[in-house]
Amino acid sequence: MSEHARTWLITGSTIGSALAARYATSASVRKVIYTWHSREPRFDSPKIQTMQLDLTCEDAVANALGNLEQLDGVINAMGFLHDNIHKPEKAISRFEPDALLKSIELNALPTALLAKHCRQRLKASSSGVFAAISAKVGSIEDNRLGGWYSYRASKAALNMLLKTLAIEWRIGLPNTCVAALHPGTVSSPLSEPFTGRHHSPVTPAESASNLKDLIDQLTPDKTGRFWSWDGTELPW
Repeated sequence: MSEHARTWLITGSTIGSALAARYATSASVRKVIYTWHSREPRFDSPKIQTMQLDLTCEDAVANALGNLEQLDGVINAMGFLHDNIHKPEKAISRFEPDALLKSIELNALPTALLAKHCRQRLKASSSGVFAAISAKVGSIEDNRLGGWYSYRASKAALNMLLKTLAIEWRIGLPNTCVAALHPGTVSSPLSEPFTGRHHSPVTPAESASNLKDLIDQLTPDKTGRFWSWDGTELPW
């Protein structure tokens, strides 16, 4: 990925904005398009263009991406774990249908819509990347603790979407690498209530630097895989 004048589309909140800032410092990046939903961020770099976008609305995603030119990379960092109403369920007795539906809507649907409508934008890139921030708890094989039903299920759904997309794009977009990314435990409003003494969270800036180092190593022959921030491949 050494060619210059690359354009990236990055979405999300805490990790996404840190990734946008990190990519803007790269000499090989011409522009970063960062989408936001409810709170407009402020960036110092003139390379970053911000755009308000509801990633759960297909018409909005289609219109926004239809107005873009070529993209070399798309990173969806949008995620949902809890809010004032919905909390991670430690037992099936606490499961609520609304929590599962909201988790699917926010953790899986946006990636599917982005993939559907960015395909033509990525087609001309000689070395493209389509990635989404997933979570290690979305791994079915790695699940040894249980709990967190809705969040786990929604991230597993996201992983399946990415794996299936990679199979399709091996023919349709052979120059593009599709990847699921685990960022580790990052200090953010999403993780704050759950980072106890057994966790050592990194800052969003540190996470963004780690993820960019990982993404910079992704090539089309590595498509359809699930990566941890340190380059370790995770089981689906």
